[in-house]
Amino acid sequence: MNFQKTRSLFWAVFFLATLPVLPVRFPSAQERFGPSQPAYDFGIETGWITMPDGVRLSTTYYKPVPLVPDEKFPVVFEFLPYRKDDSGYIGTYALYTYFVRRGYIMVRVDIRGTGSSEGIFPLREYSEQELDDAVEIIDRLSKMPGSNGRVGMWGISWGGFNAIQVAMRRPPALKAILAAMATDDLYHDDVHYMDGAFHVDEWAFWFDHAKAIPRSPDYPLDEAYFKERFESYPGLLTYLKQQKDGEFWRRNSLRWQYDKIQIPCYLIGGLLDGYRDSVPRMLENMKVPIKAEIGPYNHSWPDDGIPGPNYEWRHEAVRWWDNWLKDIDTEVTADPRLALFMREGHAPDSNLQTTPGHWITTDWPIPGTTWQKLFPAENHGLLESPEKPGEEGLRYVPTYGISSGLWWGEPTGDMRPDDAGSLVFDSPPLNKSFAIAGFPQVFLRVSADAPLAHWVARLEDIQPDGTVSLVAGALLNGAQRNSRIDPEPLVPGETYDLGFDLHFTTWTFQAGHRIRLSVSNSLFPMIWPTPYPMTTRLFIGTGETRVELPVVPEEKRPAPRFERPQPRETRTDALDLGGEVWPQGFYQWRRDLWKGTVGVEWHGSSRYEIGGVRFESTEKNDYETSDNSPAASRFLGEDSDRIRLPDRNIYLLTTVNIRSEEKSFEVIFVRQVYLNDKLLRRKEWQETIPRQGQ
Repeated sequence: MNFQKTRSLFWAVFFLATLPVLPVRFPSAQERFGPSQPAYDFGIETGWITMPDGVRLSTTYYKPVPLVPDEKFPVVFEFLPYRKDDSGYIGTYALYTYFVRRGYIMVRVDIRGTGSSEGIFPLREYSEQELDDAVEIIDRLSKMPGSNGRVGMWGISWGGFNAIQVAMRRPPALKAILAAMATDDLYHDDVHYMDGAFHVDEWAFWFDHAKAIPRSPDYPLDEAYFKERFESYPGLLTYLKQQKDGEFWRRNSLRWQYDKIQIPCYLIGGLLDGYRDSVPRMLENMKVPIKAEIGPYNHSWPDDGIPGPNYEWRHEAVRWWDNWLKDIDTEVTADPRLALFMREGHAPDSNLQTTPGHWITTDWPIPGTTWQKLFPAENHGLLESPEKPGEEGLRYVPTYGISSGLWWGEPTGDMRPDDAGSLVFDSPPLNKSFAIAGFPQVFLRVSADAPLAHWVARLEDIQPDGTVSLVAGALLNGAQRNSRIDPEPLVPGETYDLGFDLHFTTWTFQAGHRIRLSVSNSLFPMIWPTPYPMTTRLFIGTGETRVELPVVPEEKRPAPRFERPQPRETRTDALDLGGEVWPQGFYQWRRDLWKGTVGVEWHGSSRYEIGGVRFESTEKNDYETSDNSPAASRFLGEDSDRIRLPDRNIYLLTTVNIRSEEKSFEVIFVRQVYLNDKLLRRKEWQETIPRQGQ
């Protein structure tokens, strides 16, 4: 026997025997299958979460079936007023199944006073009550059976808005959020006062209509329904009484308090979505981990948004949730902070389905960005330096603006009809191509002969055939030139220097094309017309009137590794019967040459069936203004829902009539509910509300 080897073996065994006994850790089921594999079966449950005041909120749980005993899962929570058990029934399933199969408890709760939940809906969206309820729910979900104690909050539009605002309250169990198509500025960037000016669209009174639909699934028309829902005060009137920025809007707006969020944020935006500006602002101003993507689509999820190209954002979301809710290193924190779609420039096309361009990954702001200045000049030129000073007059024609669309969103056609009512300044044909990404800036030296005027600026691309594509645009409310909180009238004849950002954009101006700056005072029907006939003046040939373009350096940047969209799962107990939903609904305009009026009509519809109950919804919007009397503009809206139950037929009809005068808005808001086509109850609100810088 080798004595030296025996002694070494003895001491090795002795050393190992003295080590502490450590528990053996086996990889979890999710780790074994990888972060993106659909490894789980699931079940769907409904129930209640009772708030401290006794109100019960209706809750639906999508629960994965554990693969090992006592397996725990993170909870991903969505909080909406959009009726999870009827109008949201089909869409929720299509999204949630992707995540529950990958090991997440998915939870959707109807906000109080909506859908299947009890209680009375507060007077406004994102109310203190709503946010308090969300904080309470997150605590409950973190302690529910099967939860690993970690909660994520997410959603698109409303769900993205309240995810941001709840994160500002810092509930301990909330570890990360995903906010798609949502903004950090509730006054300037939301749908009520777009760019600080009064905006009314299909959502503005549709939600007031929808919150008056009876509670699902029984749809009772009892006295509790009439008291809590049917007679609820219209939010449209609430918002019309908040025409100035201030505490009402800023209390829960992230833009002035970025430090309130201390958890990671996944942000998704679209170049044709009205809320896109918040994504680069949050990237610039927040110190938390951020994953951001801005694609070419409208107010939709990236797997089916129009126009494409699309990608499977749910795969990216699983990487995100795995990292922050499961401690699985998916390398998501190693990704560049921003994936951005660079539009290559294209001809105007209001039916655009696929956007020419390519994806890049980058930090934000893009390193090496420079600013190219262009100056309006005589003979309507747009030059690299200011030349001979001069001025251009523009008569206010309130019926222009239709080509720009219903908000800074949907694909647009040829902009020449809008340009006909604008001052336009065109560059010479470009010698070489260049790309921009960011917020183009516009500076205008102006005057007006009326106490209120808006200035609209559009950056456009003139194609070689003369057609004109919209690149970016924005409006400045002249009353808010110094302050959104304290607007003040213009002094007729006084000269003002204005400066404002256009909405976030990417674009490539191709060689041989020309750049156009278009300036006007009207944006109908997107923005309610100002009331006074007037002429404004633009002073050119001066450094105070210019546009500045954020030019990105010419260099190769890596593309994100996005997966192709996967088909969404569909329910077997429900059927989508089709319709025309926003923004693809019917949209046309009309002009009365004798009266000098222009009208715009939009209508949409949807139909679906759940468990033998059929639902039919319609909406009609009609706008009208006058070249000669812009004070007398109007909006007529009609919204209806018919619920065909086996034993009865419920029909809810809401109409709104908004008319303006020089100093006020007059609103007539009417709800009617019918049972078996017989009028059961009618409720009318009629109010006159003073105009305040609108």
